[in-house]
Amino acid sequence: MADRPRDRKPIASTMVSEAPRWNQVVHSDGLVEGKGGLADLASLWRGTRGYDTVILLGSVPLAKRYRDLVLAALLRWRRPRPRVILTDCTWAEGSATLARRWPLLAPLLPALHRSLVRALDGPHVTYAVLSRAEAQEFPRRWRVDPERVVFTPFPSTVDPDTPRRYGDHAFAGGNSQRRHDLLEEALGDAPFTTVVASRWEPRRPSPSLRCGPVPHEEFVRLLAEARVVVVPLDDADGRSAGQQTYLNAMLLEKPVVVTDSIGVRDYIEDGVTGVVVDADPDALRAAVADAMDPARAEHYRALGQRAREAVLARFTREHYFDEHLLGLAGFPTE
Repeated sequence: MADRPRDRKPIASTMVSEAPRWNQVVHSDGLVEGKGGLADLASLWRGTRGYDTVILLGSVPLAKRYRDLVLAALLRWRRPRPRVILTDCTWAEGSATLARRWPLLAPLLPALHRSLVRALDGPHVTYAVLSRAEAQEFPRRWRVDPERVVFTPFPSTVDPDTPRRYGDHAFAGGNSQRRHDLLEEALGDAPFTTVVASRWEPRRPSPSLRCGPVPHEEFVRLLAEARVVVVPLDDADGRSAGQQTYLNAMLLEKPVVVTDSIGVRDYIEDGVTGVVVDADPDALRAAVADAMDPARAEHYRALGQRAREAVLARFTREHYFDEHLLGLAGFPTE
């Protein structure tokens, strides 16, 4: 790799982190910001030249024109070819965002997405997914070598020292793959307030549901002051979701009630670090009501403390970047 100066860091990435080892070996300057246009792709091509390993974000959004995935396809033609690690590969055969924008294209999207994966795939590519079930399903869905699909547990993302208290509301946040219809059926007539930080609106007005999008800082505050955090998930398309919300809640010692779906049990031990329930309105209502009961406060405070300890032990950003991603890149922890 003569193109890379010897004093350069050995890995290039479009991702940034404050994790200590990551910053020692990963070069991200000039690679993170960009909207995926031709000039941006040219800059990425130049900025990753000479690196043995390139780590890219597999969940890059449409707003950035899927720049990381396009770059991954381009890197297939570079010689010598670098190793490419694609993170957070929570992909569905289709895209709700694209289908809403161009509805006439919706029937073609699964085939288009499979074509893109074929265009970027090769023996040099490793796919990192967020659950054990996806590590099994991903190779079948996208027809890639199962030896190149790895489970990398997602991390919490909030400051562990975020101020927190036990308020009098339940909290449900996020949009991705949420069963808000189930939430409404379960808690729409509850004797307590559930704050739903989401674009979703209930079918019928309810004094028990306070809904609407909020800025990130307000989202974190509402989560940190909740009595319980509720995450109703939909895994009909075979992808996991919700990790960021429930792991952040667990880190802040909140009891979490999460519907049983793909990946949840990779992160939560039912009855020990959280409550995992069937996707049934009665089961969800009973679990949330129990966590909101003042008579059960000490039980759930202890559960929240165990949850925080579990996140600090396994699901921090340092674990994700320094242990899992750098381990894939050939820099295992010492």
